[in-house]
Amino acid sequence: MAEEFINPYDMSRLSVAEMNLLEKMSSDSRILRAEIFELRSMLREVIGGSRGNPYAVKNMEEKIRKLKEDLQAEGFKTLEYLVRTGLGLSFKDIYAEIITGIITVGESTADLSLYLGILGPGVTIPSDIARSIESLAEVVEEEAKKFEELLTSLNINPKAAPGNAAEIEKLEEQADEIYRALMPSIVKGLSKSPETMLPIMEIVERLEGISDTIWRLSVYLKYVAMHRV
Repeated sequence: MAEEFINPYDMSRLSVAEMNLLEKMSSDSRILRAEIFELRSMLREVIGGSRGNPYAVKNMEEKIRKLKEDLQAEGFKTLEYLVRTGLGLSFKDIYAEIITGIITVGESTADLSLYLGILGPGVTIPSDIARSIESLAEVVEEEAKKFEELLTSLNINPKAAPGNAAEIEKLEEQADEIYRALMPSIVKGLSKSPETMLPIMEIVERLEGISDTIWRLSVYLKYVAMHRV
């Protein structure tokens, strides 16, 4: 469909515009999911307990940066589409918030990879801390997967959307539990190595922040879905 101004009183064309918008948002969420997947792979390479491969870590960091740039480019195109076609959409402001939220999560993910690069492959940290960080990253990746499914369900089966949002909420609660247990462990286990502790704390803080943001965006979508059933 051409990206043109749509009369806000033409309800049939508004419906098509909204479907196209949701498809674009779903496409953006797939890029985000790929970026978070790559981040988790980089995390395993850095804190996985082996010496790690510095070339692999560098390549992952570059790939994450490229995915962030792709997400920014596509996300701004989605925003432009919303501006061009969404004047009459009831939830245009919510959609704008979600689109910018997706872009922000992608930027935070790329920033997080910089801290992993600072640590470098094979950094030595207590195994219990490493396992907890990997568990947190796993939950965040699952949230990104469920968020993509939630966006897709809005066009295919809106009745399923609240259930998908509830799953994301449960995952966010898991992430919060891991985070609250992890922070004191980091201080206790790494206080004598501030050059390691500070990047690790930043990584954990950003993972928890990404989890919170995905959950918040899923709540917006849940309420949109309630009006599409």
